[in-house]
Amino acid sequence: MSYQIRSSQEPNIDLTNPSELANSTSEFRRKDINALNIHYRNGSIEMFGDVFKNMPNFLYNTSLLLRDADKDLLFNVFDNDTLTNGWNDDERALARYISNVLIKERADAEKRERVTDSFVNFLLGLLRFNSYPFSLELKVDSYFQVYNKVVTSEIDFSIWKERLYVIIDEDKHIHNVKKYTWWGEYQIAGELLASAFVNHEKIRGGYSYQSLFALRVIGTRFTFYRAKIDSGYLNSLSEGFPINKMYIFRYPVWDQSVDYIPCLDYTDPGQRRQVIEIMLRIKNFVIQNKTVT
Repeated sequence: MSYQIRSSQEPNIDLTNPSELANSTSEFRRKDINALNIHYRNGSIEMFGDVFKNMPNFLYNTSLLLRDADKDLLFNVFDNDTLTNGWNDDERALARYISNVLIKERADAEKRERVTDSFVNFLLGLLRFNSYPFSLELKVDSYFQVYNKVVTSEIDFSIWKERLYVIIDEDKHIHNVKKYTWWGEYQIAGELLASAFVNHEKIRGGYSYQSLFALRVIGTRFTFYRAKIDSGYLNSLSEGFPINKMYIFRYPVWDQSVDYIPCLDYTDPGQRRQVIEIMLRIKNFVIQNKTVT
């Protein structure tokens, strides 16, 4: 059977057939997300859910704050334990993970990947994303299918509560990502779609849309995303490129007129508090079962 473009579909400048999609989301390009009708928008911190600071889900290990230490101190911690004298074990361990990331940013990509893995894994553990009712998984394979084209995806870290709700992508090194690749956002779009597609096949009964969250971590820099994926969008993929749109909202916002990565840096005390707050908002959102409506 040959693939036919539906007459009601909007024309696509670059790709005309699903077979032309990249085989893996790690290879995604602008023309792939254009063909899939995926659009990025700037969002706000409120999109990650409400703050109920009196709720148990907003209690957290204050070691995450690292006593408001700044980047200069954290950089030197790995080689000078005396800088953290009097700190508790979690604080000292987290500081060393961060220090190692900062040092290895000057090293080769393979070493940067390993230390960022370790930092992210430890941080998620302190936030108890590896404790019931959550499950923290490493290197999870997922996929989506457009007509008869299967696109595979490998997700670095994923957080589950019955279904997949949060993905973490940290293989975009600060020396390699560029503005013209949207700082790796083409790949993140594909990974979010693949995650939603896998969830879609598991959800029983009708629903309107899914909410999925993503984190991009480059060294110690965090960018957060929320995707709202309509069930009709996912259903339509069996026929070819979708007419409906899929939106992904990012925080902090990206002003495309400037050459910088929109992020919150964990080495900055104020931004560190924002990273923790957003993670707790996401955690509470998922616990309240608001991800499928």
